[in-house]
Amino acid sequence: MFKDVYLLHGKGGSPNGTVRTLKHAMVPLIPNGCRFMRPDLPHGRQGRPATVSVDALDFKELTFGAIVIGISLGGLVAARVQESGRPDLSVVCVSSPTWADGVLLKTRMPNRVALFSSTDSVIQGRTENWRRLAQAYDLPWLSHDTDVHIDKLAPILADFVNAGTVENEINPQNL
Repeated sequence: MFKDVYLLHGKGGSPNGTVRTLKHAMVPLIPNGCRFMRPDLPHGRQGRPATVSVDALDFKELTFGAIVIGISLGGLVAARVQESGRPDLSVVCVSSPTWADGVLLKTRMPNRVALFSSTDSVIQGRTENWRRLAQAYDLPWLSHDTDVHIDKLAPILADFVNAGTVENEINPQNL
């Protein structure tokens, strides 16, 4: 369904960390292929706030109609860019808060999905608004250490890339 997939890292992360691992896990699950991009965002560097990354993504040429999958703060940044004038983007936020580091989400977007755990100690207390802001899934098994969940996340995210939904891979036993 999507031709271009952007994978955004979290705070202190890089394009060569979790998002690289996720890309390698997703590639075999996408039969029609797609182009993956993993930009290096400013919030990955010490002391750089998420607001700088929101501004940086506004100026990057994100392909019209692309999917943006963000891990942790990367998801929040992606969702804020979507709200700020890029409703053509589809966004999946993984283990992301709805506010942090000077960035606050305000508007529900029809093409936004949030995968999180309300018991995740890193984002706990900042996930309550996901149900108001996105198609939201509170997954008790999901912790902030995304790398240990790649085997479960890759099929869910690949399903979104392939079919525009996560519901085929998220079933009652995953909730």
